Amino acid sequence: MHPGGGVNPPYSPAYPLEWETGIHTVEVVTRADRGKLQRLLADTGFELVNDRVAFRFMLSPGHTLSLYRGRMFDLMVTVAVRYRELYTQTHIYMYCSDPMGIVAGRELYGYTKKDCDFEFHEDEDGRVAGSVTRRSVPLAAFSFTPEPGAPLVRLTDDEQQPGGELHVRRLPLPDGVGVAYSDVVYRRTPIQNSEPIRGRVDLQLHPSEFDPLTDLEPEILSAQSMKTPVYGGGFAVEDRRLIERRVP
Repeated sequence: MHPGGGVNPPYSPAYPLEWETGIHTVEVVTRADRGKLQRLLADTGFELVNDRVAFRFMLSPGHTLSLYRGRMFDLMVTVAVRYRELYTQTHIYMYCSDPMGIVAGRELYGYTKKDCDFEFHEDEDGRVAGSVTRRSVPLAAFSFTPEPGAPLVRLTDDEQQPGGELHVRRLPLPDGVGVAYSDVVYRRTPIQNSEPIRGRVDLQLHPSEFDPLTDLEPEILSAQSMKTPVYGGGFAVEDRRLIERRVP
């Protein structure tokens, strides 16, 4: 642990300032009803860029926050947004397999992270299959098959894709119902993905009262797999900024 690497008491887990991992990603770009997306972002003040939603199934083998398990998994359900001078992204749903990743994401960055169990199987021919389950309730399953002639659609049509992540953080009152503190934070970690491998995907979303992914009724536009060898975190390489303090 680096000096100052956590603000919790010394006998409780503290989030390390530095971490690193590679990432294997299957990205499914979909189209959803813009009105539904705007309602989800209504209290953020963020401007929705388009009607696309990216489902990113992300395996992090050898993640240094999860060495005891050998790998970490995230499912990010992401939209492109603008806010002030930023052209960026926010996650409307997000699931993580590792307790430290959940705590760090929710408490430090304002992520919408929830706990999950996962499957992520990769074949030598490039096929990938997996699933996401939250507290014994199945949420999503996918099966990706490479196909060079398949369409390639990204989160936006711009050559320069939106970068980083923007989030609203809220801390509850310790002695009642309400918000004690709220702000808007931005975080961008350099990431060098490989060229997308085009393919076809079978994406299945399952109904859940508490995780209503099926309400989006997404239309699949494209699917691709990517890898990055090193995705590093920490103040030495990341752009972390407090954009706005809202409460008090």
